[in-house]
Amino acid sequence: MAAFLGSLEQSDEVWKQPELLAYLEGLQRHLGEQPAVGKSNSIADIVRTVHRDLVSGADADYRIPATATIVAQSLDQFLSSHRKDLLWHFVTPDYQRVAIWVQLRSGDNRDMEAVTQAAASYLAAHPAPVKLSHPEWFGLTYINVVWQDKMVSGMLNSFAGSFVMVLLMMVFLFRSVLWGILSMIPLTLTVAVVYGVIGLIGKDYDMPVAVLSSLSLGLAVDYAIHFIARARDLVRLHGSWDLARAEMFGEPARAIARNIIVIGVGFLPLLLAPLVPYQTVGILIAAILLLAGAASLALLPALIAVLQRVLFTGSSKKS
Repeated sequence: MAAFLGSLEQSDEVWKQPELLAYLEGLQRHLGEQPAVGKSNSIADIVRTVHRDLVSGADADYRIPATATIVAQSLDQFLSSHRKDLLWHFVTPDYQRVAIWVQLRSGDNRDMEAVTQAAASYLAAHPAPVKLSHPEWFGLTYINVVWQDKMVSGMLNSFAGSFVMVLLMMVFLFRSVLWGILSMIPLTLTVAVVYGVIGLIGKDYDMPVAVLSSLSLGLAVDYAIHFIARARDLVRLHGSWDLARAEMFGEPARAIARNIIVIGVGFLPLLLAPLVPYQTVGILIAAILLLAGAASLALLPALIAVLQRVLFTGSSKKS
């Protein structure tokens, strides 16, 4: 359940005014049209209910009274027959701030976001009789929305920072901007494919998924480092990539392939864990490592063959 809170910049008991209660009723009606909303409650519902019971009990009198005096009498009747704190759940004792309790059909963050957007659109399209302050939201579901937004933005910044740091390390390691960029291509492709598939299948972007986006950078780049380092050594030995390629796909490629299989498959036992986050870590890490390894063995040789004149400028056969 979430609650919508609005305040007014007035000095009198403004939420006893019929026109404002009618405005509140209209906002509730608009929120009730949203598929995610089950029902909502506010001081307007209390006033309408008490007014109906005081007048006739008929459904025709379930409405906002015409005058502020009758509204005040309805609220006084409610206070005299109920605990006072029940009313203060919906309005402050000075009648300056009100709350609408919105009960959602689910706890999905996207449903909560749809409701907040619906409220904002109504407030923008329907000016209140008096000046209202900006609304605030509270409740467990809205807290989850705020936490989710901060987590996503924080992990995105973390991923971007980690990506830049790994790129700088690759440039420093290979003493070349071009080699550094080349070493990041299999990793970049892997992350794009894995997280693209996560989005396509509708998997929630939860904490394990968010954390692994940064963690995977340091793990998946190892294969590219191994391949490029050995390729550069062999080119210096043989004088060209065409001559070094056959030896590169002998013992070095077998070692890299075995490393890919051992480390990637080594995370799969986490699928047997009783906790879903552990299972998520197992399948994602295994997928990232296996795909990054395959991409390194498939893409890097092709890219090196295309760019060898630029990459190996100055390379010569050792005597």
